[in-house]
Amino acid sequence: MIRMMMVGLALLAPAAWAGEGAALPHKDWGFEGVRATWDKDELYRGYTVATQVCMACHSFKYVSHRDLMRVGFTESEVQTLAKALNMDMNAKLKTGMDDATAKETFGKVPPDLSLMNRARPGGADYTYALMHGYSDDSATIVKYLPGGVPQGAYFNTYYPGHAIAMANPLSGPGLVTYHDGKEATVDQMAHDVSVFMQWTAEPERMDRQAWGVYVLIYLFIFTVLAYLTKRVIWKDVKKH
Repeated sequence: MIRMMMVGLALLAPAAWAGEGAALPHKDWGFEGVRATWDKDELYRGYTVATQVCMACHSFKYVSHRDLMRVGFTESEVQTLAKALNMDMNAKLKTGMDDATAKETFGKVPPDLSLMNRARPGGADYTYALMHGYSDDSATIVKYLPGGVPQGAYFNTYYPGHAIAMANPLSGPGLVTYHDGKEATVDQMAHDVSVFMQWTAEPERMDRQAWGVYVLIYLFIFTVLAYLTKRVIWKDVKKH
């Protein structure tokens, strides 16, 4: 279990952020579109992957358990989740690994993941693709890295430069147990943690989209009133 969490390193080290990865496949997400919403079960499953896998090395320092109440969790539920991690519900979701240990283990402190989906082009599509991008296939590696994978790195089709310092965090199915009994396949875990990371990156997204609808309605009404006013004014002008 710890091996697959060997992760420190960056869902992306800035120094390695050079070049382009393969084109990202687009996935339909429930938080996109006219009927966009945060699905509580998806977020719960994503939280499970994030806290049981990602937080072995990474933090989500801009969100707390209490913030989950904004997407449908009850106070009792978040208290239970926080207690399971020996955390206060108001405390930020931080890894138990201190900076000194992280530097000794990985050579650097793994980045915080709270805003990662906003920092990387593609957002959830990028995170989801990255989780599927690891490969040991020699033909695929040679295609993208003719010189081979640098020592200490791992090949990833979608990572810019294709050589990533982070080992595959989702190395196999069944790494977590979901609250709703859904099978924790690699694809399911990749999907759920991508949704969770999108929420941590922009928890205000639904509020923003709702206000956008109200603004469009206002602009439509204003346009109609302006047009009718214009007709009345010019009607009198033409008479003279």
